[in-house]
Amino acid sequence: MEMNKVKFSERFLWVSVTLSLLGLVFFLSIEKVKAISSDGEKYLQILHEVVAYIENDFVEPQEEKKIYIGAIQGALHSLGDPHTRFIDVDEFKELQNETKGSFGGIGVELNYQENAFVIVAPIEGTPAWKAGLLPQDKIIEINGKPVKSLSQAESFAMMRGEVGTSISMKIERKGLKEPFVVNLVRELIQIRFLRSFYLPEKETGYIKLVQFMGKDTGKEFAAAVKNLKDSGAKKLVIDLRMNPGGLLDLAIDLADLFLPPNSDIVSVKGRGGVLIKSFKSENRDLKFLDLPVAILVNGGSASASEILAGALKDNKRALIVGTQSFGKGSVQSIIPLSFGAGVAITIQKYYTPSGISIHGIGITPDHVINPVSANEDEKYALEKLFKKNLIRPFLESHSEFNEISITDFKEILKKENLKISDSVIRIFLFNEMRMGSSQSKPRLDLDIQLSEAINLLK
Repeated sequence: MEMNKVKFSERFLWVSVTLSLLGLVFFLSIEKVKAISSDGEKYLQILHEVVAYIENDFVEPQEEKKIYIGAIQGALHSLGDPHTRFIDVDEFKELQNETKGSFGGIGVELNYQENAFVIVAPIEGTPAWKAGLLPQDKIIEINGKPVKSLSQAESFAMMRGEVGTSISMKIERKGLKEPFVVNLVRELIQIRFLRSFYLPEKETGYIKLVQFMGKDTGKEFAAAVKNLKDSGAKKLVIDLRMNPGGLLDLAIDLADLFLPPNSDIVSVKGRGGVLIKSFKSENRDLKFLDLPVAILVNGGSASASEILAGALKDNKRALIVGTQSFGKGSVQSIIPLSFGAGVAITIQKYYTPSGISIHGIGITPDHVINPVSANEDEKYALEKLFKKNLIRPFLESHSEFNEISITDFKEILKKENLKISDSVIRIFLFNEMRMGSSQSKPRLDLDIQLSEAINLLK
């Protein structure tokens, strides 16, 4: 197979959302199409006959292009892989121009499946994150139009917009009976990929990695670990929650920091389990082999996050704490087709050092710790407060998270005859009052997963 250009890294499509392919992406030349079998010729003839009957006899006139695109999409859908998909002409142009700068967006990583965009993770500090969108939320309408009635390119165009303009989306969420609408204001998505804090009371270093992106992130990460150790850190927590992935090379580089030379990091296998490439740690000067490490993951941790977590887990170099990760560990080829269209086909999968495929499974934590979250009655209570427009005025008059704010919020609940547990109140107010800031130091009293991760490290 001849390739014009091979990029052994993940490519990201920055449309009005920050849409990640979350896999290795290859741009291939158009190859000579394989000769069609006799069965293939038979069913192509049947397809043409069906299209002719639709065009001539179906009760409503249909556009021929729409029928054939539906047939192509149906063929790809039959594979049962949401990442193998048809790319129409407009979307393929967007994909080819993906590196041409930043513009207004909402900051969320998406997969397209079952006629809806499924959120992999909102990116911290962006409008989607501030609005409380969660992994596995489904976007079913954009500005009042059902996603299932739109092409992906049309959906992208609707989500694209100038900074400061608004977008309305209807969301389906597991556990909620009715979809709900969120209204977001597009922002210029400028991401600070990494931040670190020293927690002296626990002699622990904490690094939050938002995405595996940025040309200097590897150097910044290594420098952050060194600075934390110099400050007195005797253990390290790497927070990959809501990190949807990024560059494969960066995930390998970070894993290398904590592994002795010649340790397995990740392998890539193709059809029939044939090994394509295996990555191992190298012999280099800067290593942190004696520093105890815990990695935090959740349902928004995908792809490169899972590669790093899997590598350190299987090499018994880190404890994995949190909840099951997303399970995105496949490689897509983006192949140009005739007339400016394209197709994304899954051709390879990632495997952890122990030989486990990440794809569709994810990384299982060594210690499953669920975060404090609102139950159904508490979610109803918060929805009621939002609908009665009681939250925003409260936040405008209470700018700091403190005991006074907590007491005043409880008074509102009492007047409305609503009940919410103290722990949920504290987490809700803290998240609302930081207003999307990614600069706040982690709070051990509000983050049970982080607190438990620290306690588990020896």
